[in-house]
Amino acid sequence: MSDYSGRHRPPTRAERRAIEHRSRLPKSFGPAYLVPTAAAATLVLTAAGATAAQSASFGGGAGTQAKAAFLSADKDNGTTSLLSDPSLGDDAREEVAASAQESSGLAARRQAVSTSVAKDQGRTQERKRVARAKERTAIAADKKKQEKSSTAAPASAGSSTAQGAPQAAPQGAQSWVKPLDNAVFTSPFGPRWGKLHAGQDYAAAIGTPLKALSSGTVIGAGPMSGYGIYIDIKYWDGTVVRYAHMSSFSASVGQQVAPGDVVALSGNTGRSTGPHLHMEIHPGGGGAIDPAGWLAERGIS
Repeated sequence: MSDYSGRHRPPTRAERRAIEHRSRLPKSFGPAYLVPTAAAATLVLTAAGATAAQSASFGGGAGTQAKAAFLSADKDNGTTSLLSDPSLGDDAREEVAASAQESSGLAARRQAVSTSVAKDQGRTQERKRVARAKERTAIAADKKKQEKSSTAAPASAGSSTAQGAPQAAPQGAQSWVKPLDNAVFTSPFGPRWGKLHAGQDYAAAIGTPLKALSSGTVIGAGPMSGYGIYIDIKYWDGTVVRYAHMSSFSASVGQQVAPGDVVALSGNTGRSTGPHLHMEIHPGGGGAIDPAGWLAERGIS
């Protein structure tokens, strides 16, 4: 193709495209791209300047130095290492010292509280121990007192019996009365038909009330060979009195009786020749004696 185009001939389409291709700028340098790019660059430069200014303002401050000192301090050196750091400012040193003092005070208070709690627990346990010891001592003393009083009562009773002295009894309990009203004496103490008649006999119709001579305790009652129905009463002075040949008894073994209490009814049971009361006297529970003298000493006739 010739470069000459003629004076008045317009350029062809291919020529126009070639010219436009040589003179056209890249799209990235167009107005739609350049304006936002410039604005973004301005914002980047502004942010970079602010960061630099802030770094210059606080780069040498005491807060950054204290933070760096805390981060770089060896754990084994502790507060002493922080306070001896030459890069630490006075404010930071005071802050570190105050923090160390507060931590030390907190530890001391915790230790004091733990010690106080331990002492309180110790005092409480000691009070409980003392209370238990007192309770055991009181129980032992009561038990010993009871044992002493239970052993002293039989000993006193034995000594009174041995000496023939009456035991202590309520007022009126040591009085003596007749075994039955309107008694008719029929047979004395002594040998009879080759055997010992160990008591005295009183004629009495069947069913006549028989009374306790004084205060005492029933120690035996029921049927017995030869005696028929009998009852034994141990009185306050240790004497055992037996009634025999009765028709029935109304006091049971172990029962306490008082002077004049009806304990049985006369009868004709056992080896008997007719309705009557057979009465024997056994001082201290031993062998039988003649009731006449014993009754006379007590005013019973």
